Amino acid sequence: MCEITLTALKAGCKDISGISKLYFIDKAARIDAGITYTVVDGEISIAGTDGAAFVLEPKQNSFSVTNPTNASADNNSLFYLQTISGMVHGNSAPQKALIQNINKGVTEVLVAYTNGTYEFFGTDTAGMQADGGDGQASGQAAGDAKGATLSLTGQSTYIAPVVSSFADFTDAFTVTEA
Repeated sequence: MCEITLTALKAGCKDISGISKLYFIDKAARIDAGITYTVVDGEISIAGTDGAAFVLEPKQNSFSVTNPTNASADNNSLFYLQTISGMVHGNSAPQKALIQNINKGVTEVLVAYTNGTYEFFGTDTAGMQADGGDGQASGQAAGDAKGATLSLTGQSTYIAPVVSSFADFTDAFTVTEA
């Protein structure tokens, strides 16, 4: 039987948003390392050590995330289509290797916002997977951006949860700069 608990919510103070960093984790490697997640009431806790994460610091306004609800009354179904898309500026060899590995794997992505909050995408069973993008893109003009575009999606039974403790994340994962 489905149990629904409604609670009151008071809006907090207005603050700045925007994505400051993206941490990419190979889902299979995280499972092999024995790192576990627990999601309760929209918050995720992390337990374990010896994981690896790779961080990207995108240029301002170059990445976006969405988490739309997909529901059908006819089918009695509900899921959230988590999406992350944007451009990774530059064209270094390590960057290209990271992009290729993200595109061919199943990842989890911790999104750090400029206001100091964190949301974790792809932590449900399916993870985040490439559904498009471009390995390298640039225009002809001197001012055109150059880089790779990433487009990742994942179906989840819950909205991307907030990380309860970033310290737990850094205890569980060794972070490598991209």
